[in-house]
Amino acid sequence: MIFDNYFKQMQKSLEALNNEKSSIMKKCPAMHNIMMVSFLENFGLSAFEESAIWNPLCAGTNLSILNFFGNLEGGCAVIDCQAQLRIVIYLYHGLVINGIVQEDEMPLLQILYKGFKNCKALWQGSLPSRGELVKKFWISFGMGLNESKQMSKSARLLAQGGPVSSGGVFAEGLQHCRGRTMKPIEPSEISTAFRRICDRDFSDVVDKYHTPEQRKRSSHTEQYVVAVHTNDTLDHLEEEIQLHSVNFISTACILEQFVCSITRVLQWDSLLETFKRTTNLDIRQGFAIIFAQHLLGALDFAQDPLNYEFRNAPMLTRQAPTLFHGVCGFLDMYFSNVPPTNVLWFQGMEAGGDSKVELIGSGATRR
Repeated sequence: MIFDNYFKQMQKSLEALNNEKSSIMKKCPAMHNIMMVSFLENFGLSAFEESAIWNPLCAGTNLSILNFFGNLEGGCAVIDCQAQLRIVIYLYHGLVINGIVQEDEMPLLQILYKGFKNCKALWQGSLPSRGELVKKFWISFGMGLNESKQMSKSARLLAQGGPVSSGGVFAEGLQHCRGRTMKPIEPSEISTAFRRICDRDFSDVVDKYHTPEQRKRSSHTEQYVVAVHTNDTLDHLEEEIQLHSVNFISTACILEQFVCSITRVLQWDSLLETFKRTTNLDIRQGFAIIFAQHLLGALDFAQDPLNYEFRNAPMLTRQAPTLFHGVCGFLDMYFSNVPPTNVLWFQGMEAGGDSKVELIGSGATRR
C-alpha cells in the first residue's frame, strides 16, 4: 500500500509537470534517476507484500530501500535539478529573517526548510543573515567568491536606489554566470541516518544511554558498539522522520511549477523569453539573475523590503512597483493549496516512540 502511494504521487506530479510548457525539467539529465527509482516499484508486488506482512525484517528492508536508495538518493538528484529548491528556499529564508512570513505558516516549506538547514550545497556553511543572501545564493549557484561579493555589492546599490546597468537587468549576471557549475545536493548532507546506514559513517556517534561505568566495562565489546551505533541511528531517524516522509520527486515537480508560475504572475515571461533568444541560455539562468539581484537584493539591503518599490527597474514591475505583496500572497496561496496527500508518502510520527535496543547484560535501554 505504501509503495502504491509513493509511486502514485510521483506519477501524478510528473503528469502535472508535463502540462507546464515553460519548464525544461523533463529534459534535464537528472530525470534519468526517475527510471532507477521507478524500478523499486517492483517491491510493491504481491509476492513482496505478502513477505512483508508476515516478516518485519522483509518489511523494514523493502521500505528502507525505497526510502534511502529511492527517495533520498534518487530524489536528491532531482529535487534541485533546475535550481528550483534553492530558489524557493532562499526566498522563504529571506522572508523569514525579515519577519515577513512566519516559519510555521506553510507546512511543506517548513519541513523542507528544517530538513535542508545543514545542506552545504545550498548554504555553503551557516544560514545567511541579512546582507549575505545574494552572496551565498551566487556561491551556491557555482559562482566564485570574489564574483559573488561583486554581485552582492551591485545588489546593494540597486536596493539603495542606484540605476540598473546600461546593459540591462541581465548584464552583470551574464558577465559572471557563464560556465558556472552548481554543487549537487548529497543525501548525507541532509540526513545523518542516511550517512549512518548507507555510507556506514559512525565517526561522530554519541552514546546517550550508558553510564560511564557501563561504557568502561563494555566499550571494547562488539555488542556495545552495535548498540551505540543502532541507538544513534534510530535517534537521528526519529529526528528526521518528517523529511523522510516527503516524496522528493513529487516535491521537485511542485517546486518547479511554482518557479514557472511565479514567473507568469510577475509577468517576467516575455522578458525571459527575450533573454533566452538573445543569449541562447536557459530561461532559468535569466530568472536567477533577476531573482538574486532584485528580490534577494531587496531582502538583503532594503530598509523595508515588504514595501520596497522597484522604481529603478520598471521592466520588472508591470503591475505595481512593489513586488513582495504579490510574491508573498502567491507563495502562501500556492503552498497552502498543496494537499499533504500529494507529497507525504507516509505519516511521519513525532520522536519519542517505544523503539528499544538493549545491550545484553548492561541494563542500558534506548527509550
